[in-house]
Amino acid sequence: MTTPHDRPRPTVAALAAAFLVAVASTACAAAEGPATGASPSARTATPSEPAPPRADVTPEAPAPEAEPTPEPTPDLRPTEAPARSVAAGTVAEGAPAAAEGRGSAEVTFERDGEFAVVVHLDCSACSGATVLTGPDRGTPFGAADGALAGDYLMDVFKGGDPEQAVWLAAEGPWSLRFESWNDLAPVTGEQSGDGSKVLAFGDTATRLDVEFAPAGPDDSFAGRYFSVSGSPRVFGDSVAFTDSYDVSLPGVLAITTNGSWTVTPGS
Repeated sequence: MTTPHDRPRPTVAALAAAFLVAVASTACAAAEGPATGASPSARTATPSEPAPPRADVTPEAPAPEAEPTPEPTPDLRPTEAPARSVAAGTVAEGAPAAAEGRGSAEVTFERDGEFAVVVHLDCSACSGATVLTGPDRGTPFGAADGALAGDYLMDVFKGGDPEQAVWLAAEGPWSLRFESWNDLAPVTGEQSGDGSKVLAFGDTATRLDVEFAPAGPDDSFAGRYFSVSGSPRVFGDSVAFTDSYDVSLPGVLAITTNGSWTVTPGS
């Protein structure tokens, strides 16, 4: 069973045959000549007048054209490390590490100490599909069609390899900064924003009131809360919601979304 780090500080042929038979029968009748005693009137067919159209028959409407089936959205997550590697250096308490570049890259860093790492990404000038993920991750830290910027929490459990890496698929310039969650500046009271964020609440409270509005039909809200004195809590939804969650503050809340949110401590 994995143990969290120390708590922070303060988805046709038949028709052709019939036609040949009919032609052959007609030819035989013509060769034999007219029937004996048959009057001209009996041999001459009087064309009948066409029947008037029925008023109670409604023409069938043409069948509607089937709508084209949309193509499935391709999975744009990297399945292997990008060819280019950038070293950010060592992350320690009070000493963040950073890297910058352009285009896709694997960014490596080393954690010096037992603490969770907050990853700050700025790819706000990027275009195309932008994805921040890592080795062995089923779900990326963050993904967007175009610009992406936000904070992401990793290395929450003890015993992880101190040598870590993130994979960034991007078109455009970017910067990454890695720091200990103990170095986050504390916040108090109501907090609002868009996109992923890691917040270190300094309030003394027993509840978090959360409001969420998704950025689109595929967006969701995932919240992970780590208390200084209580158990971790995970919550969220894939639709807009307003709800309250019993937690013990102070602590750290990691929000993963592309939508808009408001979080307010309460008692």
